[in-house]
Amino acid sequence: MMTSPSRDINDLFDDIVLTEEKQARLGYEEGLTDGQEQGNEEGYKLGYAQGVQLGEELGRILGQVVAQQQLKHTDKVRRSLEQLRTLIEQFPRTNDPEADIVGAVENIRNSQRRLSALLGSKKSAGTASPDTTAPERKDYSF
Repeated sequence: MMTSPSRDINDLFDDIVLTEEKQARLGYEEGLTDGQEQGNEEGYKLGYAQGVQLGEELGRILGQVVAQQQLKHTDKVRRSLEQLRTLIEQFPRTNDPEADIVGAVENIRNSQRRLSALLGSKKSAGTASPDTTAPERKDYSF
């Protein structure tokens, strides 16, 4: 003896379709969550590795700038050294989505290349008459 009323066949089909849609939606949401977690981890690892590499590059350049600032240079070279040092010191140190990291790095590298050219031209002018009595100085050029 059946105590529950019989259901229309259309209602049964609707339940099946709705169950499939619900399972598909749940599967999508679960996949999206898993994908975001994996993507975040991969992105973190990549960003960390690139950040370390960039930090080493900027640290090396800053060290060379500070060393060059201890030596006597023309006003033009001194200004170029100070400008490059300022660019490095103003480089973003926090995760600011508004910061133009790529632009800042390009400015630093371009400034470094200009400075290298200035220092290179200064060296070539001074090599005509080397002073043999002066103590040997380390080469801090770029």
